Amino acid sequence: AMNGTVNPLLDREEHCLRLGESFEKRPRASFHTIRYDFKPASIDTSCEGELQVGKGDEVTITLPHIPGSTPPMTVFKGNKRPYQKDCVLIINHDTGEYVLEKLSSSIQVKKTRAEGSSKIQARMEQQPTRPPQPPQPPPPPPPMPFRAPTKPPVGPKTSPLKDNPSPEPQLDDIKRELRAEVDIIEQMSSSSGSSSSDSESSSGSDDDSSSSGGEDNGPASPLQPAHQQPYNIRPAVANG
Repeated sequence: AMNGTVNPLLDREEHCLRLGESFEKRPRASFHTIRYDFKPASIDTSCEGELQVGKGDEVTITLPHIPGSTPPMTVFKGNKRPYQKDCVLIINHDTGEYVLEKLSSSIQVKKTRAEGSSKIQARMEQQPTRPPQPPQPPPPPPPMPFRAPTKPPVGPKTSPLKDNPSPEPQLDDIKRELRAEVDIIEQMSSSSGSSSSDSESSSGSDDDSSSSGGEDNGPASPLQPAHQQPYNIRPAVANG
């Protein structure tokens, strides 16, 4: 009863026991026992597995899983030890034959973690630490874009209003300066014109005074002869 249930062929009657090929001088077959520490329920018992023996009696066993399972297989690793006087009874339920075989080695293996599953678990372990970081940054960005567009329209509207009045006082100042310069130039030109007219009038008065003096002197000189003429005439009359 290997499975824990009584087989109908195992009864109290006597059966013929035959020694198997492992008892021959040159055994054509060898038998081994395998002990697993844990076998997942997803292993496909209808498929064959793979057993590899490496250096130092290291053993690697690969058993496939049911299609669609993740991971697709389970890997077991362990070692083997030789048997001394252990045998195994094999019962053929179809023929009712009992065969005794000698055991060569005992293999004990343990389930290992598949590379894919270990990577997935590593990612799962890292994911809880990463998500808290992204949620914190995302909230700040949304308000920034919404605030940014609201500020630019206000800026340009107010800035032109502030910029427009500034040039006007500057233009007024420039105009005032230009007018002041023009007034100064006009004053300078008017003062120069008046000085020239004064000089002309003074020169004209000098000319008039000179001319008037000449006229005074002129008639005086002819008057003198006129006075002289009577003196000259008078002798002429006296001579007459």
